[in-house]
Amino acid sequence: TLRENRQEALERMAIMSSMGLHVFHPEWQAVPQGNMPRGRQYSTTFKKCTLRIFGKDEEITIPVQTCTRVSDVKDALCASLGADPERVSFMVKQGCSIRKQMLSEEIASVVSIKGIPTFRPERFAWPHPVGVIGAGYNGLKTAMIYAKAGNENFVVFDRNDKVGGYCWITAANKGSKLQTEFGSFHIWWGQDLVTEKCPYPKGWEIWPKKDKVLAHFQHAAEAYGVLDKFQFKTNVAKLDVMGEKDKHDRYYKLAVHPVEGGDTREVSVSILYNFPGCMTRNRIIEYPGEDIFEGHIAYGMNDDCPYHELKGQQIAILGNGAFAVENARTCVEHGAHKVFIITRRKNLASPRVPCWFVHQGPIPTPGKLVLDMFKPMYELAEFGDPWEYWSVHASSDHSKVSIVQNSRFGIGDVTFLMVMYGKLEYVQDTLKRCTKHCLHLTGGRKLEGVTVILKSLGLLGDWAVDRLHKMSQMVGYFCDGDWRRPLMIDAIGMNAANFTTFSTGIGSHGFILSNKYLFDYPREFYRMVDMGLMRQLPTHKADKDLDKPAYVFDVKYMMSASIIIETTNPHLSQLSRNDPEYKYRMYHAAHPVDYFLEQCIADWDHYQKMFKEQGCTREYVPYPYNRKMIEGYFAEYVKLTNYPVTADGPAADVPPLKDCLESAIGDLPAWADDRRTLEGMEQGLRKEKKWWQQRSNGHELFLRNELPDDATRMALES
Repeated sequence: TLRENRQEALERMAIMSSMGLHVFHPEWQAVPQGNMPRGRQYSTTFKKCTLRIFGKDEEITIPVQTCTRVSDVKDALCASLGADPERVSFMVKQGCSIRKQMLSEEIASVVSIKGIPTFRPERFAWPHPVGVIGAGYNGLKTAMIYAKAGNENFVVFDRNDKVGGYCWITAANKGSKLQTEFGSFHIWWGQDLVTEKCPYPKGWEIWPKKDKVLAHFQHAAEAYGVLDKFQFKTNVAKLDVMGEKDKHDRYYKLAVHPVEGGDTREVSVSILYNFPGCMTRNRIIEYPGEDIFEGHIAYGMNDDCPYHELKGQQIAILGNGAFAVENARTCVEHGAHKVFIITRRKNLASPRVPCWFVHQGPIPTPGKLVLDMFKPMYELAEFGDPWEYWSVHASSDHSKVSIVQNSRFGIGDVTFLMVMYGKLEYVQDTLKRCTKHCLHLTGGRKLEGVTVILKSLGLLGDWAVDRLHKMSQMVGYFCDGDWRRPLMIDAIGMNAANFTTFSTGIGSHGFILSNKYLFDYPREFYRMVDMGLMRQLPTHKADKDLDKPAYVFDVKYMMSASIIIETTNPHLSQLSRNDPEYKYRMYHAAHPVDYFLEQCIADWDHYQKMFKEQGCTREYVPYPYNRKMIEGYFAEYVKLTNYPVTADGPAADVPPLKDCLESAIGDLPAWADDRRTLEGMEQGLRKEKKWWQQRSNGHELFLRNELPDDATRMALES
């Protein structure tokens, strides 16, 4: 049928596109009815092309068009297999003899290839193990990805005695909760990491506390069988580059020291992932009068605040980041009478519904929709118009918007509920000095009866990271410009017009897959270098005046570096090509909309009951979101993105999502089982004439169709 033929054509285009072949779209040389074609026409008919390894039985069959050239197939194969193009040639049988096909020729139906030993990509075998510093979220995820790929030649170092990292083992308080949903954060995020023991995260708490978060790390490490690769209670005290920094045969000699004492030993690694985690030093600011305050002054981390003594007390939190908001909740849960968040500028905070919506969206959610989803909660809590916040940069008609602020969103409904019940007050001012149980603000206001000050003034980087690498700058996310020492932190701040996530899981997944691919096929990276990659990447230097090491960069810098790297090698983005569909499927399986709303309302009511038990007299406040509103957000999302989604998630009979990392050359890519994705791919191919234009001689029909008649005549005359 016509529909079946159309589907077959789209699938052939998908295979060619995933291989890196260039599809010539037949519409480019369509001739209006009644006109005569002027110029050479390409044959866009699809055909099967059998490729054989010269002198062997190994062969593959791929779809091509009659007009597909030898050069295109050669480039695609060499890129996929890491072969040297100078040594690869295509041989075709002609009568009783064999001849070499010219690069400009149309590819034959049966071709033998010299210079390629196999069609199965072979990963490069490095002489030393892969090293990983840090057993937190990113370090554990790296170990899981390597183990899933069958590469067990790696070692992970961490100062702690278990997986989890500084953020959750040390910095988090006992009552700290995950602010984003578990679906966006769980360590096995990504279709390629789904296993029988680590399936879509159904049954886990949506917003687990510290102990459950750490338990989930341990569960994943055991499920993947990687714990024997971890060297806990060890510190990488020294790093020496053995050989010249730019030489392929260099390696790294690490001096590894037990944190509890003992002999230092040497470990050699060929690659070194660096995950120093979040910043680890509190920003220390001493205020006049702290010595006579006669109250408790702490940082609200690692249970340094006497939460059990807070009942009936007034607490002042300095700062307005996510940790400040988290501490406000913890204080009120322990019976604090009132909490003041003192901040120079009030940052945007996110209710739970917008956060959930962003994380289930297959493609980034426009900032306009994010702010519109904030409004019901902001209006209910008299929290101001989100469009008027200092961090919002919008067009006059609100059709375009960017959000730029120095910290991530504090996420949670309870923040707004505390404001409504008078348990929390935002004070836009700065602290000038302290007296006994009193804070004197720069604007003249006095906050009396305050017995606890929590300084959530931000965190600073650890200069030991720069010293370990003997570096004064980052080049992209490479330590001292060395591509075999990639480094990732939870980049500071926010700078976005469209939102893929409010969490860490998605970015970590792509970062690790991309770098692992380049380490598996180093020829790919050297090709990128020849294209000028290192000259294009941004650099970030240490700034001692700001107490900012080189490795502490913001989210805009990280986004810029990642975009440049993926642009230089488009195959890297293909490693995560099924992430959009995975997000949508996984989220509606783990946190379906009705269950999610039910849990939000239950938590909302739980806190209202708590506040009333603490003496608040305000009448019940209904939850400001419902299913009908959420369905409206889905309708707006479809309108803005042209991507069809529903509040009920994917259809029950949708085909299983495949692991896109497992496909071989010539296989139908995993994403091609979705008709919408196929049609979107074709729309993109229609715009990709440049490759064909660069290889034309000016007499092709598809070029002449773009010329006006006068120009055509002039071209013919010339």
